[in-house]
Amino acid sequence: MFFKGQRIGKYEIMEALGSGGFGAVYLALDTWLAQEVALKVPHQQTEEFFHLLKEPRLQASLDHPNIVRLYTVEKIDGVFFMVMEYVKGETLDAMIRRKNALPLYKALLYFEEVLRAVAHAHASSIIHRDLRPTNIMINDRDSVKITDFGTSTWLEGQPYASTRIGSPPYMAPEQFDGKATYASDIYSIGCIFYEMMTGLPPLLDANPYKIKEMALHNQIKPLGAVNTEVPPELERIVMKMLEPTQERRYREVKEVLYHLKVYLGDNDRADYIDEIRQRIKQRDSRLPSVFCWNCRRSIPPFSTVCPFCRTEQ
Repeated sequence: MFFKGQRIGKYEIMEALGSGGFGAVYLALDTWLAQEVALKVPHQQTEEFFHLLKEPRLQASLDHPNIVRLYTVEKIDGVFFMVMEYVKGETLDAMIRRKNALPLYKALLYFEEVLRAVAHAHASSIIHRDLRPTNIMINDRDSVKITDFGTSTWLEGQPYASTRIGSPPYMAPEQFDGKATYASDIYSIGCIFYEMMTGLPPLLDANPYKIKEMALHNQIKPLGAVNTEVPPELERIVMKMLEPTQERRYREVKEVLYHLKVYLGDNDRADYIDEIRQRIKQRDSRLPSVFCWNCRRSIPPFSTVCPFCRTEQ
């Protein structure tokens, strides 16, 4: 829909970042603020304006360091788009594909950040419904940013969200029946941690409904049997997240966080994780001042293009 160098209002398109079933995302420069942003443009521009506003209104209600920020929405020359925080980094999916499986300490850091972000969304009565590694960005400070709330919805005054939607390898059995709840997001996070530790989601099949049947028949291999580095206490937490029935699964994210805290608990594991966090913070605080080699103006670290003179760095 947009092309490199095109101007849309005050935004200059720098490159296409990707495209999915619901829309395309572009890296753009806000020429007024000299700031890189991401523009998300829905494919269905003919929808009622009310429907176009659903995702941005939902995301605007969320304010959490591990959720991508929405700055504003625009409609210019008949094109509606969302202006969002641009996350420099890679998707968790790309990282897993590159490394096959992540070290335990790193997987735990991402796990906790995803849990806290989803707990924040749930506290606002929002379920994501499509949590998966491709919708999780790892930024250049090694921190999680959850993206793509296009399939999310409010769960207020109703027991479940009735639309059947999601990505089959990460969907809880009840999602296949169009009955997603908060516990469905918990199942998805369990799948994500499982994949971080093994390189693959718990269940895979070309037939989505076979995935559902395998889950209902408890065919997920215990995490510790696939990766022996996973401690038994942690395996119990993850396998409880992956219970096929909601009655046996964690019902709230805060329960998972509590048991994760107990697991880290009164031993050196808690100190170990905290030490990793401190190292990341110290590294970020030591980021050097960076100047454009052409115009010599100060630019953000890791910039690939100077926002002032547009010279590649």
